[in-house]
Amino acid sequence: MASGLLSLNKNAKREPLRFGEDGKFRILQLTDIHMADPEMDDEEDRSIPQKKLEETMNVITTCIERAKPDLVVLTGDIVNGYWEELTYGYVAKIIERIVAPIKEKNIPLAVAFGNHDSELNFHREIQMCMYLDYENCRASLNAEEMHGCGTYNLTIKSSKSDKDAFNIWMFDSNDYPRDENGDRIREGGYDYVHPDQIAWYERTSKKLKEQNGGEPLPSILFQHIPVQQEYDLIESSETEFDGEYVGFCDSDGRYHRLTSCISGRLREFPCPPKDGHREQFDSWKKMGDIVAAYFGHDHTNDFIIDVDGILLCQTIGAGYWSYGNERGGRLIVLDENDPKNIYTETIEVEKLYK
Repeated sequence: MASGLLSLNKNAKREPLRFGEDGKFRILQLTDIHMADPEMDDEEDRSIPQKKLEETMNVITTCIERAKPDLVVLTGDIVNGYWEELTYGYVAKIIERIVAPIKEKNIPLAVAFGNHDSELNFHREIQMCMYLDYENCRASLNAEEMHGCGTYNLTIKSSKSDKDAFNIWMFDSNDYPRDENGDRIREGGYDYVHPDQIAWYERTSKKLKEQNGGEPLPSILFQHIPVQQEYDLIESSETEFDGEYVGFCDSDGRYHRLTSCISGRLREFPCPPKDGHREQFDSWKKMGDIVAAYFGHDHTNDFIIDVDGILLCQTIGAGYWSYGNERGGRLIVLDENDPKNIYTETIEVEKLYK
């Protein structure tokens, strides 16, 4: 269901994002925080939820310290939205905790939602308003009337002028396919970016291109659920692959690997929407502006692959109320003078409690 024309942002007059004097712009991506409040957790040993909270906050604060970002981007499953004990009061408390270390350093913040954030019908619009209470939050409920909540773009000004030198797309990849009554289709897998969102992207990309002298404005994109095209570089076998490979063996004894990988690891099978719904990536290729796309959703994957000239990047989860061994975030460094050459690295944070 479309969220309506809810693009108004009380913080819209903040100073624009801008490249630094060194021509660089640093972004910290944090994903799959899955934050809960210890009071919601019914573990008999009360030290367990308290440690989960301390570990999760340590990941957030350590990533901020190491990345020294000009922008923090949250890419969904921020709140552990499937807990029966969850209330809007808890949601507000959780969001306040997450935003606190970002607010302390007055770092601009952008937000995209994941499939779990509103799983028990906790409205994304209300949650987004909670983030917008932070004066340096650059998010929007939506750029115009379209599916979901939190689809918008942010431009980065040149270090030398007020010209837009780069663009960041933020997409709500929604949660689960739903029927005409809005009820979840249980066998439908995960949702996807819908046609009206893609149409908005193409219109806006075209406008940015016109303003950029007829050249596509270099862009990166953030959303929670990855695109189907990640499957194109995955090979599976019942027998172990010869030689080195970036892959894993699943619980059924099948082996999976990436046939080409720039860096990182494939630690679990990616979870895009079900077959079909490949239109979003095809749209990126048509518009020619997106250099790289960054996803969450798969908590243990941190690979970077090149599909038809666009980097598809998975980032490990940050939270301890969910599965995974490694926790951390991703540093992304944009270069105003070489916009297609993006530096990125995984920031892995060691546990406080062994």
